[in-house]
Amino acid sequence: MRFAESIGAASEMAVESARPDTVAPVSWPRLPERIPDLKQPWLNMFQLLWFAALLLAVVGPIGGTLHRWKAISENSALMLGSRIGLVLSHDDLTQVRFPVGSAAKAAGVRPGDDIVAIDGTPIAKVVPISERGMAQPHDATEADYALFANIVEGGDETEMQITLRSADGAQRDFRVRPGEQHIEEAARGLGLPGGFLRVFDLLHVLTYPFLLLAAWILQRRKPEDLLSSLLSLAILLTIAAEQPSATFLRFVLQVPHLLHQTIYDLGNICLLLGILLFPFGALRPRVVVALCALLPVLLFLEGNIYRLVFMLFMAAGVATLLARMHRTATTDARQQIKWALFGFTGYTMFLAVSLLSDMAKLGVGSFGTQLTLEVLGGFTLGLAFLSLQMGLLVALLRFRLYDAEVVISRSATVALVTITIGGIFAATSEAVKEITLNLLGRDAGSAPVIFAAAVATVLVEPARDRISGWSERKFQRKLVELRNDLPEVVRDLRVTAPLPELLEEVLRRIQAGVRTTSVAVLIDGKVCSTRGIAPEEVAAWAATFNPTDSSRAICHAADRTFPIRIPLQCALGDGECLGWILVGPRPDCSIPSRDEQAALSGIVDPVSRAVKIVCRRDKRELEHALAMARHERERAIKFASCP
Repeated sequence: MRFAESIGAASEMAVESARPDTVAPVSWPRLPERIPDLKQPWLNMFQLLWFAALLLAVVGPIGGTLHRWKAISENSALMLGSRIGLVLSHDDLTQVRFPVGSAAKAAGVRPGDDIVAIDGTPIAKVVPISERGMAQPHDATEADYALFANIVEGGDETEMQITLRSADGAQRDFRVRPGEQHIEEAARGLGLPGGFLRVFDLLHVLTYPFLLLAAWILQRRKPEDLLSSLLSLAILLTIAAEQPSATFLRFVLQVPHLLHQTIYDLGNICLLLGILLFPFGALRPRVVVALCALLPVLLFLEGNIYRLVFMLFMAAGVATLLARMHRTATTDARQQIKWALFGFTGYTMFLAVSLLSDMAKLGVGSFGTQLTLEVLGGFTLGLAFLSLQMGLLVALLRFRLYDAEVVISRSATVALVTITIGGIFAATSEAVKEITLNLLGRDAGSAPVIFAAAVATVLVEPARDRISGWSERKFQRKLVELRNDLPEVVRDLRVTAPLPELLEEVLRRIQAGVRTTSVAVLIDGKVCSTRGIAPEEVAAWAATFNPTDSSRAICHAADRTFPIRIPLQCALGDGECLGWILVGPRPDCSIPSRDEQAALSGIVDPVSRAVKIVCRRDKRELEHALAMARHERERAIKFASCP
C-alpha cells in the first residue's frame, strides 16, 4: 500500500514538473557570514608565499643597510643644494634656507639670500622643483634647470661661482668646490660620526625585530586562520618594500620598479583586508564585501591619489570597527575591538607626527633642526606601524584584553601632558621674546627658554593630575565609580541594610568595577556572599586557605580561583581581620591590573567599617530579640502559674 502511494506521489510530481507554466525557483549563491579558514592545498600555497616574504623581510633590511653603509657616500642628496654648502628651497631653488659647512659661513652666506647667477650666467627669479612651486607662476627655463643640475644631482666637482644677493640688495660672489665635504663637516660639527648620515633615516629599523616577532606569532598561532595570516603577511610585505629593503631590491637584486611597487601595494591591501574583517573575519555589514572587492584598485594608483584612497579605506575600517563594537554584546569581542582601535589611535598619532616632521623639515632654518626632524619623522613612522600591529596582535592573541582601558588611559595622559607642556613652553618663550623686544628693543638671548622651562616645570604636576583624572573618568569609568562611589554607598547601607544586602551590593560593584568572573566574601571563615561562583566551590577553596600566606600581599598569581585576596581590616582600630574579599580572574583568565588592585585596596577601610558596624548591630538586635523572647517566655510562665 505504501509503495503504491509513493508511486502515485511521484507521478503527480512528474506531471507538475511537466506543466509549461511552472518555473523552478533560481537559487542564488549566498555569501557566508565569515571568511572560511584556509584549507589544503591553499594553506600550503599561502605558507610558501609567507616564508618567501619572511626571507625577504629579514634579508632585505640587512642587505639594504649594508649596501648603504658601503656605497659611495651621497649624503648631500639628503638636503637639496648641500653639495655647494647651501641648503635650497624646493619651492624655489634660488632661495637659500641656510648655509652648511664652514666655507659658506666664512663667505657670509645667510638664510634668505637669493642666487641670482651661476658661473656668471643670470638665472630666473623663481626656479621651482616641488609640485606646489611648479603650480605657481614662474619664469624658469630649461637653461635655468641645467645650471642647477650639478648642484642638485651632483657629478662634477669643478669649482663654481655662485652670485648671491642679500636682503639689503648687496651682491657678492661665493666660490666653492661641490662635494660631500660640506654636509659631512656640518655633521662633525654636531658631534655625529662620519657614517651616521648614511643611515640616519633608517632608525625605524629598530622596530623591525618587534614587527617580525609579531608576524611570526600571528601566523604560527593558527596558520589556517586567514585573518591572522593576512595581517602577518602585511607586516612582512611592508618591511620588504620599505627602506632599507627598497635599496636592496633596487641596487642588489635589480628588481623592476613595477614589481617593487606591487609588493608595497599588496602589503597595504593585506593590512586593509585584515582591518576590515577584524576580529572574526565577519562579512557583516555587507558593505565590507564591497570595500574588500575594491581594494585591488590600489594596484593602479600612485602619488597623492594613492595616499588619499588609502586613508579613505583606513577611515572605513575604523568606522566598521566602531559599528561592530556598538553591536557586540560579548565582552571579549568588545575588548578585542578596543585594542584594535587603540592600535589605530597610536598609528594615527605617530603617523601625524611623522607627516608633520616631513612637512616642517623643508622650512626650518638650521642643519641640526632639519636633521632632528628627519630622524623624528623616520622613527615615528616605524612606531606608527608598530602601534597598529601590536594593537591587533594583543586583540587576536586575547592577551590581557581587559587592560585596554588602562593602556588607553595612560597613553592619553602622556600624550595630552606632552602636548600641554609643550604648548605652555612654546607660548611662554614667545611671549617673553615679544615682551623683551617691545620693552627693551633687543634680543632676549636664552632668558625666554629658561623662563619657559621654569614655568613648564611648575605647571607639569597640576596639568598631569587634571589630565590623569579626566582620562580615568573617560576610559575607566567603572573603576572610578567603584573607587569613588562605593564608600558613600556602604556608609548609607550600614545604617539600614542587613549584612547579606550590604555584601551583595559590595560584590556587585566590585564585579562591575574590575570585570572579574567571580567574587566572594568570607567572614569568620564562613562563606557569607558570592557572585559568579557557587558557595560550595568557595567553601572547598576556603578549606585549604591559609590567611597567614595572604597577610603580606593581596595578589597571588598562582591561584587561578581567587588570585586577589583583600583582608577586611579597618585602617584605624585594633587590627582585627573580620574576613576576606576574594576576587577571581577576568574572563580572559588574566589577573586584575595594578590600578584595579589599588582601587580594591582603597575601598577596604569603608567596607570593613560598614561590615563591623552591621555585624555589631545585627548582634545587638539578636541579643535584644533573644532578651525579648526570654522576657515573654518568663511572663507566660508567670501568668500560667497564677491561680
